[in-house]
Amino acid sequence: MSWFAGTGTRRYTRARLIHDRDAARAEVLRLEGVLREADALVHRQVQQLAQLQVDAVDVGVERRLRTAAEERAARLDEQLTALRSRVANEHAVTVPPMHRDVDPDERPTEPGGIDVRTLREALNPTAA
Repeated sequence: MSWFAGTGTRRYTRARLIHDRDAARAEVLRLEGVLREADALVHRQVQQLAQLQVDAVDVGVERRLRTAAEERAARLDEQLTALRSRVANEHAVTVPPMHRDVDPDERPTEPGGIDVRTLREALNPTAA
């Protein structure tokens, strides 16, 4: 035995150094893949966020346009109603009131004409 011979816990052999170097390279490659996936995920989320913002703006614009269209439709409906009433008044046919003779079969009902009661009242005279 030699005084300078290292113990097994301290001595790194060339094979051990190569193994550690290869393991470190593999870990670096794995971490680079993880970073690429995370970067791609962040990129997708940024795109989704941008699309959601665009959609929100589109919804706001659509809501304003719909409100303006509803207001315009209400104004046009008011104008149409006014025009229809004016045309109806201009073309109205007025007839003087006339007297119509009452047919004897069309006499008015009670108190001066036909007795009109429900069936229950007619069958039960005390219920009146």
